[in-house]
Formats: sequence, structure tokens, C-alpha cells
Amino acid sequence: MKKAFLLVLFSMLIASATFSSSGPNSTFTDEELKAIEAFWNFRMELTLLQDDDTAAKALEDYRINRHQNNLSLGEEAKTVIECNILMESFNYLYGFAGEHKESRKDFENARKKLKACMGSRHDSQLSPYTLLCYADITSYYMAYSIADIIMMGMSVKKYQEKCLEQDQFFSPAMINYGQWFYYSPKIFGGSKEKTRQWLTKAIDNSKSPAEEFYARTAYSQFLFEMKEYEECKNQIEKSERLCPGSRYTALLRTINSQGLSINDYNKTKSKILKSAEEYKKKNKIED
Repeated sequence: MKKAFLLVLFSMLIASATFSSSGPNSTFTDEELKAIEAFWNFRMELTLLQDDDTAAKALEDYRINRHQNNLSLGEEAKTVIECNILMESFNYLYGFAGEHKESRKDFENARKKLKACMGSRHDSQLSPYTLLCYADITSYYMAYSIADIIMMGMSVKKYQEKCLEQDQFFSPAMINYGQWFYYSPKIFGGSKEKTRQWLTKAIDNSKSPAEEFYARTAYSQFLFEMKEYEECKNQIEKSERLCPGSRYTALLRTINSQGLSINDYNKTKSKILKSAEEYKKKNKIED
């Protein structure tokens, strides 16, 4: 039972910090690649808006406009974009997977649609961002059910690994994979050293300002948790230069000044994460 509960905890943490983006893929056309890359850049630009409600409205406008502009895209590329918009919208509207039960059906439908696009093709015939998107949408979907978390939890890691097998230089997958090792307890293979390795690789392999922004912000909070405060500040400063005026980097500065990492902050905002953390402390379970 303890193991099942721990799996619930780290799966929810991963779901609150997931990233999907673009990368090289021979199965997508140049137009499709540009459309996916456009959303990745748009995602970073959303952090410039004044509040979450404004960002959520911008996402809805983007969804409507992109639907009209994406008519020439293939079904798989359109579905990857739709799934990314759904997850990002949820982040601004509700904050944490598993805490707005009415949304589970949306994630279930999106996951089924993406799986249908994947069909029976071998992994080598699938896009890295399709594989990563499937890992992400699974994280959101399974957070509502302990049974699903137990059944699907390790599949998130599996699809991240499949993604990196397709493209060993895919920075967004490295971010998610590194965070999997951070949030996963040791009994499931968690490793802070592997987190450091994958997040620094993600920075080194970033192919756009948006990819580098999310790699550096993720790494900054790992460094804060490791009490490497000066390098944490350095990473936030570099992130700010990539996206001047970002509310997200401002938030990181504020909560870090209060002695909190983004992980600590999320626990104060989420009843589910807070109760799970209290359970870990009570039962003296190691990260």
C-alpha cells in the first residue's frame, strides 16, 4: 500500500510539471513541425501575460485560431497540438492534475485519440513529440485514479525513454525524464544524480529559446532543492534573459526568496500533494 501511495504522489508531481514540444521527425511535414514549434514558443510567451485567467483566454483563442489554420495538417500533428493546448489550459485553469474531476473525461478522450493516431505502427515510425505527448497526457489522465496510477505509472517513463531512443538530443524529453527521476522515490528508481545529468543535458541540447527557458527554469529549482542557491539564481537570470518580463521567473524568484522551491510551493497550493507529503513524512519514506 505504501508503494501504491508513493506512486500516486510522484505521478501527480510529474503531471504538474510536464512538457511537450517539437523535435526532429521524418513523419511530419515542415508545415507540421512549424505548427508544433509555434505552440512551444507560444507557451513561453503565455508567461508574459498578467494573470492565469488572461493566459487561459489566450489559449482558448489560440485553439480556435489554430483549428482554422491547421486544416492542412495531418491528424497526428493536429492531435499533438490539441493535447498540448488541453494540458496547458488545465494548468492555468486548475493548476494540478487530479483535482478537477470533471476534466478527466477530456484527458481520457485526448489520450484515446492520440493512441488511435499512433495505431499499430512501430515506435520507430512515430514522432518523438507524439511519444512524449502520449507520456504527458497519460500523466494527467491517471492522476484521478489510484488503480490507473498503479497500472500506468511506469508507462510514463517508458514512453519518455522511447522518445529519447527516437531522438537522443530531444531537450523537452530530457526535461521530463530528469524530473521523473527527481520525483520518483528511490524504490522506483529515483535518483537526484540522474536528475542533474538529464536537466543539464536538456540545457545543452536546447534548440530554441523556449526549450532552453524551460530546461533552465526546471534546473534552477532542482538546484534550489539541492541548496545550491547561487547557481539557482544564475539559472533564473539566464531564463529571464530568454523571456524578459516572464511571470514564471518572477514567481520562482519570489518563492525562492521565501525559502520555497516550486515543488514546495505546489504542495501549498494542492491539497492532494500536501496530504501525500504528510503521509511520506509520517511513515519516514525516503525520496
